[in-house]
Amino acid sequence: MLKIDKAIDCAKKRGIKIKKKELAAKLWPDSTESAQQVSMTKLCAGRKKLINPDWVVIICRECGVTPNFLFGYE
Repeated sequence: MLKIDKAIDCAKKRGIKIKKKELAAKLWPDSTESAQQVSMTKLCAGRKKLINPDWVVIICRECGVTPNFLFGYE
């Protein structure tokens, strides 16, 4: 399970303002807002069976964290 909530908290501590809603819009730009919300909820809860490597890049870039942090290796 990706540590998205912790990544967002870490970003806030660094002065980076990012919300799950904004992050979801960047991860799934072609989806409706409600579909983005459902997908983000599933991703945060660990219910997504596949994780797109591009998502990891986007989350890390937007939150200012490393992939190791995101996957809980730090």
